[in-house]
Amino acid sequence: MLYSVSGVVRYTKSKDTQYVQPDSVVITACNTPLTFTKVTKNWIFYYFVIGGSHAKLFYNLIRTQSTVTLSNPFSNLLELFMELYTTCSMINQAPDTWHYMKSSLLIHNIFNTIYEQNYNINTIKDITPVQQSIVHTALKFIQENYQQDLTIDTICNEISFSKCYFCKIFKKQIGVTVHQYVNEYRVNKAKELLAYSKLSVNSIATQVGFKNSITFLRAFKKSVHMTPSEYRNYY
Repeated sequence: MLYSVSGVVRYTKSKDTQYVQPDSVVITACNTPLTFTKVTKNWIFYYFVIGGSHAKLFYNLIRTQSTVTLSNPFSNLLELFMELYTTCSMINQAPDTWHYMKSSLLIHNIFNTIYEQNYNINTIKDITPVQQSIVHTALKFIQENYQQDLTIDTICNEISFSKCYFCKIFKKQIGVTVHQYVNEYRVNKAKELLAYSKLSVNSIATQVGFKNSITFLRAFKKSVHMTPSEYRNYY
């Protein structure tokens, strides 16, 4: 099971070749040769081989026909892979029961997240082009106005659509509520500023559209599982 963080590679298995983009998950059995050839200069990824009596059952639940699934960037799948990598490194250095239990929980959470994403992909196939267009318009509006005071009413007025019906279609297609999407989008913008700018945490909170620093701290910690200051120090 592999998560591609950045860069592009050609992935070949049994004469079938695909291109693996960033935020893609490759899920495949290891009983046939796999070849990854870098297309870009650098390729960053997390890779785990997971075995055990229940491994085949879990793999069959989440494996798609193409074996490559594009991850929802607003899920916490990458964070789960990163945390599992850290936990496994600790096990290699000093094995103990707690780290084994934590790694088992992380693996189950990874499988569950991928299963939910694949389920959502199959669900949105029934969405009509008109509904897709409405959600696409809403996403573009959010991305262009995330720094402003965005409410569901504001978005629905912009796209001229019923609030109740829009929320239902948005959740079905994107997999999260409008409020969750806006918060996650703002948090991701904040992560960029924390990593590459010298702005204070309070300034960043205001710049990405949060009403106050307390709301920002809660949303950030819920999404990233660390405070903005901890994230800045880590990266």
